[in-house]
Amino acid sequence: MSVTPKAEGRHHHGALRQALLDAVAEIVLEAGPEAVSLRECARRAGVSHSAVAPHFGDKRGLFTAFATEGSRRLAAAMEAELAALPGKAGPRARLAATGCGYIAFARANPAQFRLMFRTDLLDRTDPDWQAAMQASFAVLERAMAALAPKAGGRAMRARLALAWAAVHGFCALRAEGAGGDLWHPDDRAARTAEDMIELLVEACAAR
Repeated sequence: MSVTPKAEGRHHHGALRQALLDAVAEIVLEAGPEAVSLRECARRAGVSHSAVAPHFGDKRGLFTAFATEGSRRLAAAMEAELAALPGKAGPRARLAATGCGYIAFARANPAQFRLMFRTDLLDRTDPDWQAAMQASFAVLERAMAALAPKAGGRAMRARLALAWAAVHGFCALRAEGAGGDLWHPDDRAARTAEDMIELLVEACAAR
């Protein structure tokens, strides 16, 4: 995740909220979610601790806003891959594109990827978070429905679970550095991801 430059103690109107979210990203990458505090985020944003509460309420609210932003970026990354396809791309290519977009998001936004699925730290009743999560999942749902239009109920759930678990698991293991022989160096990771997604699409297309 790119971090917005910020001057100590000075913010243009509307910039403080993003500066605080950027601070969350910095801390998560440096020391993990457990190290995040409202006070430390305020310090990095160059404001007093009391300035944080009007934006997020408490730390759970801060984490929830951060995860919500992550879900929106995830949806945008998958949509961008879909938009880059040629006009006559079929359903296999479209499902593959959602996987490529997911992997690209995880690679470009490691802090949000680590935190946005930690539902124990989030306010799962927050309507913005719920809407953002559903919007990102809907990208996969639409692609899968086009690939397997006759699959319903249990069969569709299995396909969605397989696709999400495989791609998310790849991203998580790669981010943690596990199984390095599978995806290091980066060119090997790209080839492995491409081959995995190809196998995944064929499995989901099966009758």
